[in-house]
Amino acid sequence: MQTAGKQKKKRDNSSRIRSGAAALCAVLLLLLSGCGAASDGQAVKQQAALSGGALQDGQMSEQQMAEHQENGGSSTDGMAEPGEGQTPDGTLSVTFLDVGQGNAVLVEQGGAYMLIDGGNRDYSSFVVSYLKEQGVEELAYVIASHYDADHLNGVVGALHAFSCGQVLAPDYVTDTRVYESFERVIKEQDIALAYPAVGDTYTLGDASFTVVCPEAYDPKEDNDNSVGIRLVYGDTSFLICGDAGKAEEQAMLDSGVTLDSDVYLASHHGSEGSSSEAFMRAVSPAAVVVSAGAGNSYGHPTRTVLDRVKACGAALYRTDLQGTITVTSDGTSLSWSVDATQDYRDGDEVAAGAAVTDAAGTADTTGTSGAADTVDSAAQASGGDAAVGSTADVTGEYVLNTNTKKFHRPSCSSVAQMSPENKAAFSGSREELIAAGYDPCKRCNP
Repeated sequence: MQTAGKQKKKRDNSSRIRSGAAALCAVLLLLLSGCGAASDGQAVKQQAALSGGALQDGQMSEQQMAEHQENGGSSTDGMAEPGEGQTPDGTLSVTFLDVGQGNAVLVEQGGAYMLIDGGNRDYSSFVVSYLKEQGVEELAYVIASHYDADHLNGVVGALHAFSCGQVLAPDYVTDTRVYESFERVIKEQDIALAYPAVGDTYTLGDASFTVVCPEAYDPKEDNDNSVGIRLVYGDTSFLICGDAGKAEEQAMLDSGVTLDSDVYLASHHGSEGSSSEAFMRAVSPAAVVVSAGAGNSYGHPTRTVLDRVKACGAALYRTDLQGTITVTSDGTSLSWSVDATQDYRDGDEVAAGAAVTDAAGTADTTGTSGAADTVDSAAQASGGDAAVGSTADVTGEYVLNTNTKKFHRPSCSSVAQMSPENKAAFSGSREELIAAGYDPCKRCNP
């Protein structure tokens, strides 16, 4: 960047010299007259204006950006997203790993890596192996969107396997074993932990991401405590919000944060309780990715969400049918490792199809790219517990966690970890519990 005192050549045009000198004198007079001492940020903008390249409000100068990145790309609260609207050099890759009924996303730019969630325990070793295959040695950031096992188990595995610059996580606690492991590894390895707020902005190489949710942390919530981000690289953008539900989506809409994004990872695996019509209109994605387990017992992705994807004209990508999916951005356009699928069967239909083909002795139940074996994925989708017939006990005895609003089988290992004040017995149907606002445990799948 040129400055006022570093011109390429002397100019012979005396009128331009006089004009420049007059402008400089005017600035000096303003400063000396006490009409308002310039702040550091204003001084940077004045210097840029004199050199013919004014910075927009909140934009970092090249020197500030260099210092910021040397400091590990920490939060740039109050600054605009660096590089947005500009065409950067290099590429950004975003990989949606096939971790069955869970989420795991690896982001890379300029040799810097970020992991967002890590899937369930049965996929933890796969996530670590995949990262090693990609040459990952250090993670600049790890984001634990929230503390459900199908997001957190792989995070714990990754934190054991790789050094990490900073962990971003929601500010609430839960009483599960995997959460205790998460707390322990952060303490043992002395990893910086932050509970981000909406508007906090971080850099990853030449990319940046801004926290868009939650607006507030609720100690009684899980899904609606999900930390969500909008990732930006040049003119391309990605929205990833964990298991955020309609209430958190409405809070984002009310807050006025920028949601419009090219790629949207469907929240809560395509659950009917997420991706509302209003939210989808605000995001206006060109592509929607669904991360779900083939044949999962929740019916994800649901017919409602798939219809909304169609309605907004977005291309559809599904890990349950296509396996691991990578999208690469050059700052202006996106390229995908697989073609968009035309398979709009909902999760229940995929499960029914897997059962039929399995009975017929065939295993060809993959999606358009033929990436993942549906039967194998279905067997693992619930984190190792029996996936077939797992909802047979529709009416029976359940144990409730009144804090996390989850219900369990009495034999579930999570029950032994509950605090006595949060534990309650219930006799009745699972439908009654769901109607009362409780979610089934993803470990025992009651």
